[in-house]
Amino acid sequence: MADSQPPHWDQSFREVGLVALQAAVLTRRIFLPKAGRERLTPEQWQLLLALALIDTAPSRYEHPTASVESLAIQLSLDREYTSDLLWELMSDGLVVADDEDPADPFRLRLSSRGWEAARAYIERAGRFLPGWPPQRWPRTPDD
Repeated sequence: MADSQPPHWDQSFREVGLVALQAAVLTRRIFLPKAGRERLTPEQWQLLLALALIDTAPSRYEHPTASVESLAIQLSLDREYTSDLLWELMSDGLVVADDEDPADPFRLRLSSRGWEAARAYIERAGRFLPGWPPQRWPRTPDD
């Protein structure tokens, strides 16, 4: 194959490439630092959103624990790096350690400032996802 001729990729291979490219672009758009009060790394935003989603999970799901270990696994981050990121979020007043439950002595949760930041970020992310979530149709008794 000459250097000037591109290879032939079948449609399914191209689609994987397109999806991967769009996922990367969307992630960059949503998680890159934005102008404003909170100057967090993409991983810190992901931690804030993960904590928000854990605490707002429907009651029909078993309520997961938000520990350093579980968050590191969920976000595919190194445990020590996750711990450092969470410490910075705690120092900034966005995350607090909830030690009220003796069965789970170090459960992390958002502070009121953390909730405000997570909500603002989800609203910002929504601008990049037009038409999502799709409109829900009312359920009929036959459903």
